Amino acid sequence: MSKKESAKKKKTATKKTAAKKTDKKAPAKKTAETVVGDKSLVYIDYVGRTKEDGKVFDLTMEEDAKKEGLYKENSLYTPMLVAIGWNWLLAALEEELIGMKVGENKVIDVPPEKGAGPRDPAKVKSIAKVKLAKQGVRGYKGEEITFGEERGVITAVLGRTIRVDFNSPLAGKTLSFDVTVRSIVSEPEEKIRAVIKRRMPALPDDSFTVTIKPKTVTIELPKESRYIENIQYAEIGIAADTLKVVEKAKEVKMIVTWERPEAVKENVT
Repeated sequence: MSKKESAKKKKTATKKTAAKKTDKKAPAKKTAETVVGDKSLVYIDYVGRTKEDGKVFDLTMEEDAKKEGLYKENSLYTPMLVAIGWNWLLAALEEELIGMKVGENKVIDVPPEKGAGPRDPAKVKSIAKVKLAKQGVRGYKGEEITFGEERGVITAVLGRTIRVDFNSPLAGKTLSFDVTVRSIVSEPEEKIRAVIKRRMPALPDDSFTVTIKPKTVTIELPKESRYIENIQYAEIGIAADTLKVVEKAKEVKMIVTWERPEAVKENVT
C-alpha cells in the first residue's frame, strides 16, 4: 500500500471515529399526555346544573352562556384549569376526570353528600327587620344578603322579622356536570405559565417569562402586574403552585423590573 493510500485510509477512519463520538442520541421529548392521570394539569369546559330542576349554576363557555340566557359581557369565558389532587375542584368530580381522554365528553353526577352537603335546618334563621335594615338590607323575598360572615337569601318577610336561609343554594341537590377535557398540560414551563394565568388571568401571555433551573424557578413579571388587586396573594399562590409543579425546585424568584424613565426634553425656540 502506498503512503498516499495509507494516509487516505487513516483519514477516513479518523472521520468515522469522530462521527461515532458526536452521533449521540438527542434527549427524547416528553410525550404529550392524552389521558388524565392522578397528577395531571387539565383544561376542561363544563356546564353545571342541579339535576332536580336542570338549573344552570356555573359554566365556562360563552356559547352556552348565551344559549341559557346567562351571558355577562364582562365575564371571562375560558376553559377551567384543574390540577388533579390539588383540591381546586370537588374531589368527586376530580375522581371521574381520571382516565378521560383529550376531547372526551362525560356527564358526571355528584350527590349532595359529595357536593354542597345536605340542607341544615339550623341555618334557616329569623332576624329582626331593624337589624338587617341597619346594614342596608331592603328586606324583600329572594334578596341575597350578607349578615356577619354568612351569606344567605331572604325566604319570607314576617312582620318585624325576616327569615333568612344561610344554606348554600346548592345544598341538598345533586350536581350534574357536562364536562369536556380540552387539553392536558405536560411541559413544566407550560404548567407554570398556566398557574400564573389562573392567578392573573388578565396578564398577556407575552408579558412574562419563566426560567427553570435545577433548584430555582425565576418568573419575570411586567411592572403593570403591580396594579393587580391583591397582587401579593396572587404571587403567594403562584409560588406555592410552582413548587408543586417543579418538585425538585427549592425556591421561586419573582422579578419586576422598573426602568428609569427618559428625561423629558424641553422645547427650545
